[in-house]
Amino acid sequence: MIWDNIEWKYSFPELIRRGGKLVVIRGLKMHVPIIPRDRAFKKRLRDMLMKDNPYAAHWVDAVIRTAYSIVESWRKRYLRGKARKVKPRIRRRFARCKTTLMKIDYQARTVRITLRQGEYPSISWGSTWFEHRVRGWAVGKAIIFDDRVVIPFKGFKEICVRRVIGWDSNEPSLDGYEPSIGFIHVDLKPLQSIKIVYKRKKAIAQSKG
Repeated sequence: MIWDNIEWKYSFPELIRRGGKLVVIRGLKMHVPIIPRDRAFKKRLRDMLMKDNPYAAHWVDAVIRTAYSIVESWRKRYLRGKARKVKPRIRRRFARCKTTLMKIDYQARTVRITLRQGEYPSISWGSTWFEHRVRGWAVGKAIIFDDRVVIPFKGFKEICVRRVIGWDSNEPSLDGYEPSIGFIHVDLKPLQSIKIVYKRKKAIAQSKG
């Protein structure tokens, strides 16, 4: 439904002035897809998916979010010339579980997932080969496949910083300060000069091409 409601618009070349000359800027694609994002469309999409839905309502929201993510990823690859004008399809069925559908018990090392009323499958990572490796880590969003459930873990690492330098980044310079050193000044003007020179050379080469 998202794919069928994509609006295709033409991206016309733009004229800009570089170095006193008019340069034509063309994108890789003349036909640009516009993904529907208005509230009315999303509400209509949700209402359609809620009809005869045997699962919890939060699963519909998860499906919509996943579908938008897939279409947006295709759009980025298409505009870069890395994908064709073909509707993206998934190779294997999966469902990304929202945190509102998960109840995590870190003491019992279990994750309970809400599928529908009265159906709450529980997955345990206790007494597994990787239990000691994820001790103290946080559980992420589970992904359900036809034959298994994948539970990601997020680890945190504390870094003790002894000396801190505050930096101020500007176009012509990079300025910092550290109490024991004082002020630090890095001149970026030579780098900016190189950038301007090669930007002009690139524009000349593209205009000839």
